[in-house]
Amino acid sequence: MKDKKTIIVIVVIIVLLFGLSYASSKGPKGVSWEPTFYNTKTDPYGTYITYELLGDIFNKMHIRSTRRPIYNNLKKDMEEYFSYEEDYDSYGSGYYKDYEAYGDYYDYYQDEDSIKSDTIPVEEVFISDTITKEDPTAWYRDIEASIDTTSYIFINSKFLLDKVDLQYLLDFVGLGNNVFIASEIFSSSLMDTLKIKSKREYFANDTIYSLVDFPNKKYDFGSLYGQTRLNTDSCLLPVRPLALNNKGDTVFVDVQYGKGHFYLHTVPTAFVNVNMLQTEKYDFAFRSLSYLPKNSKVIWDEYQKQGAMGESDSEFRAMLNSKPLRIALYIILAGLLLFVIFRAKRTQRIVPVINPPVNSSLEFLSTISNLYYRKKDFKTIAEKRHAYFLDYIRKNYYMSTENIDDEFLNVLSLKSGMERAKLKQLFDAYQELIILPYAPNEIFLKYNNLLEEFYRNVKNK
Repeated sequence: MKDKKTIIVIVVIIVLLFGLSYASSKGPKGVSWEPTFYNTKTDPYGTYITYELLGDIFNKMHIRSTRRPIYNNLKKDMEEYFSYEEDYDSYGSGYYKDYEAYGDYYDYYQDEDSIKSDTIPVEEVFISDTITKEDPTAWYRDIEASIDTTSYIFINSKFLLDKVDLQYLLDFVGLGNNVFIASEIFSSSLMDTLKIKSKREYFANDTIYSLVDFPNKKYDFGSLYGQTRLNTDSCLLPVRPLALNNKGDTVFVDVQYGKGHFYLHTVPTAFVNVNMLQTEKYDFAFRSLSYLPKNSKVIWDEYQKQGAMGESDSEFRAMLNSKPLRIALYIILAGLLLFVIFRAKRTQRIVPVINPPVNSSLEFLSTISNLYYRKKDFKTIAEKRHAYFLDYIRKNYYMSTENIDDEFLNVLSLKSGMERAKLKQLFDAYQELIILPYAPNEIFLKYNNLLEEFYRNVKNK
């Protein structure tokens, strides 16, 4: 009866635990302020809204998210291009040959004196009718917009690259594609290649930003690691600032690399959900992304944030995603728990072997006696044995051993059963031993024999 009640209590506890676990999994979850930048997260620092609204800028059919490294995404396209491009001689330099075909025009309009000149080459009029003093490279972007390009978008707190990914990314941009990077920390190898310096101010209070093309609109954004500014003074490539902070520092820049462009953005928090929901801030992100060609294909990177597909998922992900498998898993776990409970109850624990305490006093006495014997110190041996002999009399016969007289010998003889004369000889032999400075062997043997006879007589009685 008692066992049945115990089983019922255990079952109820298990059911309650599973019920609480299920309720907690279905209940509302707290808001996470962790800056993940995941495009699947609706938390304040996710990028779900930005990714879902990309279709307002680009063709929805040309947008895809990837959780693969840069090398895996670009390797096939690079190999196909290299196999068909005869002008591409060496890894990372071929695009400059194609660029030379119209590079003279770009150089011409970069020269302020040429812009002010009234003479414009006739060939340029046919290329584009949108060339102005304010935007001398408009014809170049018109040509670029007509080409089927790809834009690779990275939005994260940190942007890191290894050597292989960097090489593929540079060739990808050099062949006419675009890379948009919004981050507070940039890969040093990429910045060294572009010859751009970045500097972070950790305790700066200025968080006001404005786009160069829309100077009247001001934006206020916080930072994660500190405000990052870009210094392009040493960059040898064509550079165009696109956004500044209230100190005049560049925070968003367009760097032309070969036929393509790098867009370096130092305010990734502008793209998170908490800012995209604010009407006075959300357009900063979309105006920044609008610099990418509208008809280009878009690759949204999630690899640097979430890792490769399956890396951060649980090993039981497949079972938990399927309801029948999930139920089967719960049943197995419950069965294992019941097995452990009842198995532990019915199996007796191993009885430990407890060794009885060892009386080592005899071994100790043997060691001490051998020590005295080797030194021929019979007097000390006799004293030790006689002290033990008197203690034996006190404990067993309840007699006082302070005065050894005739009455003492008579009583001891009656209690021990040993003759009084031999007891007299035993005590006399001991007196001879302790009086002499050095005990002879003969007297010690006499005393020892009488003492052993006393013990034998006691045991036989």
